[in-house]
Amino acid sequence: MKKTTKLIKIAEDETILVSSRVEKYLKPDVIYLPVASEILKNKNDYVKMGEEVLKGVKSPVSGVITSLKKMNSLKKASYYLEIENDFEERIVGNTGLKKKLSKEEIIKMLDIENKKNLVLNAIDDEIYVRTNNFYLFLHYDILLEFLDEIASIFSVENIYVCLKANSSENISNLLNDLGMYPNIILKVVPDLYLLGKREFLLSYLQLEDEESLVISAKDFYDVYNLLKRGRTKNSILITISGNAVKKPCVIEVKIGMMLEDVLKDIEYLKDDVIYIANGLLSGKKIDLDSFVITDELESILIMKKDDVYKEEACIRCTKCSEICPVNINPCLLKYPKYAKLVEHKCINCGLCSYICPVHISFFKERSNL
Repeated sequence: MKKTTKLIKIAEDETILVSSRVEKYLKPDVIYLPVASEILKNKNDYVKMGEEVLKGVKSPVSGVITSLKKMNSLKKASYYLEIENDFEERIVGNTGLKKKLSKEEIIKMLDIENKKNLVLNAIDDEIYVRTNNFYLFLHYDILLEFLDEIASIFSVENIYVCLKANSSENISNLLNDLGMYPNIILKVVPDLYLLGKREFLLSYLQLEDEESLVISAKDFYDVYNLLKRGRTKNSILITISGNAVKKPCVIEVKIGMMLEDVLKDIEYLKDDVIYIANGLLSGKKIDLDSFVITDELESILIMKKDDVYKEEACIRCTKCSEICPVNINPCLLKYPKYAKLVEHKCINCGLCSYICPVHISFFKERSNL
């Protein structure tokens, strides 16, 4: 496999702190579920935690369906079912019971059959984000055991756990425990942007794509909970940071909570700030008003408006096209014909905007893809 050379170190602002602690906010008054499939329950119906409310969507709390509201999120759906939490946590299904795994169950969730390599990816590419890193930090013991079990069932030859060099606490924990799992190899990778993406990570590890399963620590933890404990996902971790945040943290929250409710307990500057979801490079600005937390959310950076650069006219320096890891010319994305031509190539990494000396945001152009 050809090794990529387009990996760079992203400069970080030393005044912006990153999390060293985990908080929990798991008892919201209400939650909201995006209406993107068939509604299976009616207004005033009582639902239990884990009960299917929309086709393929289960409630993360027990309570009463109260209304249908228009809300904002990273999803396309604009209408959400509101469920008022009764805090009873009445649960549907068999949970908490460890199960013996079968090949059939695993194959339904993981493309593991006939793979030589199993790669657990605990890398956060975005600066000031530690979400994926914390999934491993909080659950490394059960994830190592689960890795070993799956590899044994499918006779996987190589098992890798990949971390960035700045993940000191995770590295320490793993070095203490890996002696019990001689088949698992710890790979500490340099702090270079894009190593968290599958194709770049496999290239760095010199592993063949078709022989390898790469899965994030977040997704692997979800698979573990479903296969071993019968638990459907009802909460996620998100990183809260930025230069307007006094005490950054990684916080566990219920899916469907309003972001505004979560931030009430976070100490940060409230005036003249912007909110950026999922990273400075590849994320996007969001409006806090009526914003619902969905599974796609990994981080919220709260930045002072004064520190956000103003966009100026393009000076045709070509730096954006030179840095693009997939050889797109971002300056041409505003033309529909070119945007259509490269629509499957752009990986939304944000390097074009990062390198631009006049601070052009290419997000509007990338939205055409």
